[in-house]
Amino acid sequence: MESVHSVTALDEVLPLDGKVGEQEALGVNHLTYQLAKAEHLLEQRLDHALGEVGLTLRQFTVLAHVARAPGMSRADVARLLLTTPQAVGGLVQRLVTAGLIQRGASSPGLPIGLTLTTAGERALRRAAPIAREAEDSAIATVAEDERRQVEQVLNLLIAELCR
Repeated sequence: MESVHSVTALDEVLPLDGKVGEQEALGVNHLTYQLAKAEHLLEQRLDHALGEVGLTLRQFTVLAHVARAPGMSRADVARLLLTTPQAVGGLVQRLVTAGLIQRGASSPGLPIGLTLTTAGERALRRAAPIAREAEDSAIATVAEDERRQVEQVLNLLIAELCR
């Protein structure tokens, strides 16, 4: 697995003057950096696993969301992926071109709904156990009670940040 070389805004303001340890000076002990790094590495792991069926994690996630709520718009997908509709445009187009999702009929003033094709449903059925196994494997060293604690802490943090 390749290492992560990105920095956060917090990293840019910390001095590299020898008064703090190198790890702290590089910002790698900040919670925001640790969360971002864990997310990045988990996404890489899942991308690699899902490559077996020709999907990325983001593509798999779009298929899963559209399967749960057929007719959702590109804006709906963007909200669920925590990004913008513009950023989702290329992703949706690649899934349409691959024959995995289809756009509904266009009505003036209304968003275009997305639905899975039969091929998209098959791809999702093949990919779901692969994604589940890759995630389980990635977090296997974390005990179940610790997972629940992490989930509780993250839910508290999310609730606070949403206020």
